[in-house]
Amino acid sequence: MMKLNKTLLGLLFLVLGLFIWSCSDEDEYLKYTEGGEVSYTGKIDSLKVYSGRDRVRIKGLIIADPKVTEVRIYWNIKKDSVVLPITRGEGIDTVSVIIDNLPENVYNFEVRTFDSKNNPSIAVFAPAEVYGDRYQNSLFNRPVISNNLIRDSLTVNYASMDLTTGVIGTEILYTSNEDEQKTIFIPIENEAGIVEDFKPKSIYKYRTLFLPEEKALDTFYTEYVDFKPVPKPILANASIPFKAKSRDGRWGVLEDWTTTDPIKIHNGQGGWDEWNGNIFNVESGWGAPAITNGKIYQSVTVEPASYKLNVLIRDTNHSLDDEGGSYFVVAKGEALPDVSNVDTSEDVLVYKRINTALGSEYTYTLNFTVDEAMNITVGQITTQADGDPGRFCNVRSWDIVVAE
Repeated sequence: MMKLNKTLLGLLFLVLGLFIWSCSDEDEYLKYTEGGEVSYTGKIDSLKVYSGRDRVRIKGLIIADPKVTEVRIYWNIKKDSVVLPITRGEGIDTVSVIIDNLPENVYNFEVRTFDSKNNPSIAVFAPAEVYGDRYQNSLFNRPVISNNLIRDSLTVNYASMDLTTGVIGTEILYTSNEDEQKTIFIPIENEAGIVEDFKPKSIYKYRTLFLPEEKALDTFYTEYVDFKPVPKPILANASIPFKAKSRDGRWGVLEDWTTTDPIKIHNGQGGWDEWNGNIFNVESGWGAPAITNGKIYQSVTVEPASYKLNVLIRDTNHSLDDEGGSYFVVAKGEALPDVSNVDTSEDVLVYKRINTALGSEYTYTLNFTVDEAMNITVGQITTQADGDPGRFCNVRSWDIVVAE
């Protein structure tokens, strides 16, 4: 019995001690709260920061607390701030503010709400990057691979770019056929931009657009770059199936090309061949006579620029050992030189001898440059033997391109 009493007495002292400690701890708490509870206002909800050029937009929602009268936004370790008065309505209120004149940097914004007694909410933080001249100076225009101008249709072919730079596309400012200034936008996903009503011999400008972040406030632009596209010289009737303006059986005379008499050895025809898909072919031998200084050519006007004449052949049996020889030629003016003068004529811009050793399905590329607008003439000149085998050269296509 005595042991039980001692146990009960010990428990009594323990409870009494806990009570005294609890009262002491409450007094300590009241000492910091000056006798009252800490009151927090409702914090801002759905906080978002949108980056821009030397600025940001901060948005958020005040959802539940009707006592909120103010929002304070701090940055730069609370050295800078803005204060937004709030008049609460019914339901949810939206807070939105633009902070201007921010140096380019990375920031951590702290947002608190306050009530009329200056009781704050718990802080809500949101990081953001502000962009400026440093980002602007890192940008460059999307590289242009080529400008392809055919009459009034302009195709601008672009190189790819690093998408992490924020590039979104390019903008072309041009003059239309109606002398109107027009603008088109080419998304970065597109490899080319097409202008259907470009005024020939005019200049277009282009620049590249960037968004440093998907929902950035501001679009950044590079400086405009000027281009004066060179019109592509267009050769008529220049690929399979070639058209004939006259024919007799297998052979004919090419439409839109000048064909001299030495070529017309097949009953007054020559140069157009029904075989192999209506192809361009100057053939001698196999019962037909030889050709001496025969020519087939066409003239076009070109602007000052560098060019390539590409002649794609199907096959040929011309040899470098042949007397005379056969040549693809580009010359100034509206005619081609004689075979005997091809390597000495001052009018010749470039020539290449046709050679079976180069193989079938081969493209002869003739590079040339003109310094002023002029007429040029392209075509084939040939002196070739008769006999069996004779000589031939099947041409699939002729094409002049502007060299970038």
